[in-house]
Amino acid sequence: MSKLAVIYWSGTGNTEAMANAVAEGAKEKGAAVDLLTCGDVGDISAYDAVALGCPAMGSEELEDGEFLPMLESIEGALSGNHQGMSEGFSPTKS
Repeated sequence: MSKLAVIYWSGTGNTEAMANAVAEGAKEKGAAVDLLTCGDVGDISAYDAVALGCPAMGSEELEDGEFLPMLESIEGALSGNHQGMSEGFSPTKS
């Protein structure tokens, strides 16, 4: 069974709703899932995969008060793996 972290930041609740849908879909497929906000993220090395969600702010920039610092803090654990970021969710393998 794979272990997935669904990490998100939501200003209006839309990305939170998407995070819940991603988590539920993964659970239905048999994954163990932790649903985390940016402030809940610590060591991600125990996860087989990470799904990141953040709405685009302004001119397609990531939210820089909480999400971007969190992303920068886990970048090392994600490096060397297939990853990407877009508005909404982007699955990454850790």
